[in-house]
Amino acid sequence: MNLEKDLARALRRERPAPGFSHRVMERIERGETGASTRPTWWRAIAASLTLTALLGGWAAHEVYERRRIEGERARDQVLQALRITEEKVRYAREEVREIGSHTNQ
Repeated sequence: MNLEKDLARALRRERPAPGFSHRVMERIERGETGASTRPTWWRAIAASLTLTALLGGWAAHEVYERRRIEGERARDQVLQALRITEEKVRYAREEVREIGSHTNQ
C-alpha cells in the first residue's frame, strides 16, 4: 500500500456528474442549505446534557470546597483545643510538683 499514490488518487480532480450545477442552482433558488433538512432536536438534547454536566460538576466542586474549608476550620479548632489542654496540663503538673515539694519538707 502506497500512501502517496492513495492520497494522489483521492485528491485528483474529477468532473462533476451531469446536471450538478443545475441542481445546485435550483437548491440555492429554493433557499435550501442542507442544514435545514437535518433534525435539530438532537442539538437541544446535546446542549441540555452538556449544561447539566457543567452545572453538576460546578455543584460538586462547590460542595468539595465547602467541606474542605469546614475540615480546615475543624482541624484548627482541634489544634487550638490541644494547645489549651497542653497549657492546662503543664500548669496542673507544676502545681502538683509545688504541692509535693511542700509536703516533702
